Amino acid sequence: MKEKIKKYKYIFIILVVSIIASIPLFRKDLDVYYDDGIQHVARAYATYLSITNGENTEVLSSLTNGFGYSWDLFYGNFSTIFILIGKCITTTFIGGYKFTLFIGLFLSRDNYVLVCESINQK
Repeated sequence: MKEKIKKYKYIFIILVVSIIASIPLFRKDLDVYYDDGIQHVARAYATYLSITNGENTEVLSSLTNGFGYSWDLFYGNFSTIFILIGKCITTTFIGGYKFTLFIGLFLSRDNYVLVCESINQK
């Protein structure tokens, strides 16, 4: 029983640290239009439109006036799928983007190493 508690203690601590580090993401006035954020949100929206219209998701035809743009040359579909899953949970694309950033922070190795090192130093 103690081993189970010890095992899940680290996961709980990592979750708490992730939530604390993600507090700026939950602010409504967070500017996702700065830097790269809006590109990922627009790509998720275009992929969503392609899926709902039954079009090829590899060429986003809702961009560039119906001509299409192969965004997958630069980024894989993995991040877009997570944003779309986050949209199902939060109901907005920007909320889905923030959710994806939170999950990335929670699953990151650096967060895990930081928590484990701080616990082992005590």
